[in-house]
Amino acid sequence: MYFPVRENRDKEDMKYYSIYILLILGFVFSSCNDEMTKSFEAKPVALARMNEIIVVTDEDAWKGELKDTVKYYFESAYPIMPTPEPMFDLRYFSPEDLDGEPLRKELRTYLVVVDLSDAESPATKMLRRDLGEERYLRAKSDPTFQTSVGKDKWARGQIIIYLFANGKDKLYEAIRKNYPAIAKRVRLHDSEQLEASIYSVKKENLGLTRILDEKFGVEMNVPGDFIRAKEEEDFIWLKKDTKDATLGIVVKTIPYTSQDQYSIDNIIKLRDEYGKNEISSSESGSYMITNSEDLPVYDYTYEIDGHYTREIRGVWEMVNDYMGGPFATYMIQDPANGKIIFIDTFVYAPGKGKRDMMLQLEYIVKNAKLDS
Repeated sequence: MYFPVRENRDKEDMKYYSIYILLILGFVFSSCNDEMTKSFEAKPVALARMNEIIVVTDEDAWKGELKDTVKYYFESAYPIMPTPEPMFDLRYFSPEDLDGEPLRKELRTYLVVVDLSDAESPATKMLRRDLGEERYLRAKSDPTFQTSVGKDKWARGQIIIYLFANGKDKLYEAIRKNYPAIAKRVRLHDSEQLEASIYSVKKENLGLTRILDEKFGVEMNVPGDFIRAKEEEDFIWLKKDTKDATLGIVVKTIPYTSQDQYSIDNIIKLRDEYGKNEISSSESGSYMITNSEDLPVYDYTYEIDGHYTREIRGVWEMVNDYMGGPFATYMIQDPANGKIIFIDTFVYAPGKGKRDMMLQLEYIVKNAKLDS
């Protein structure tokens, strides 16, 4: 009986083995190249308006109490407007909606709300993929772990905030508890776009910026489309006129005498004094006052550039004319110079939304610095 020489058989086996290895390596390198190509593909720039949040959750959940809870907090009234305007504009998509239309994944700000007690729901599966197994298991077991933030998942300049809890009641409580931090995070995310909307047309009015610095000791970047409406020794009124609105910034200094100057009543008195003497419309005998009888006035205390600040918000109106709108007044303490920097901002935009305009004015003031 004849048997082939073993050496020849080994050589033949090695030949086929080498071909097999080459095929495997070719497939691996091809897959790697595909993955590398995808990783280097340019993501689109995320698109959306400021203050808009895309809520993503399961369709069945959104039809119930969850929708009411989310809207109660995130669509609460922006303080304070002649007619109510929400803090944020909400749009809703289910996870299936996102997968069905790729363009829906190219927006700027998402809030993914998940009830972890339903392990098979599309929203839970989405969260599990995005967080990874370890963090998903922690979310299931740790009641203090309720939020996570991702960036640029589908587009550049994108933020995805995940809010989750194990059970409906716990989820509703998580929304209530985490709303302030989430709102602050969204505002921070919008700040770059907000700044661009303020300074994009004409970057800065260097002349007015210099006047505020030299005359009042305030380093405030005045947008280029603001003009000087009126100026006196310790007072200046800057305004911006568009076809739909007028935005105003008034700056003046007041000698500091006591903390009583920061009372709401005194701040309103200061507003009304300058409003009667300096602000009028085309109607004879008209002047601006604070409407603190029919509408509430809100007050806040914090710091601007490390200086104690008291802010009040409310609605102004024009005596002897049918005009009005929202205002925000800031009293910034300047102890080194023994004075208070009084800054008042207001908007007149009949029939138009005023929230974003007030946010622009707020951004300008809160990013100011004092020379002291």
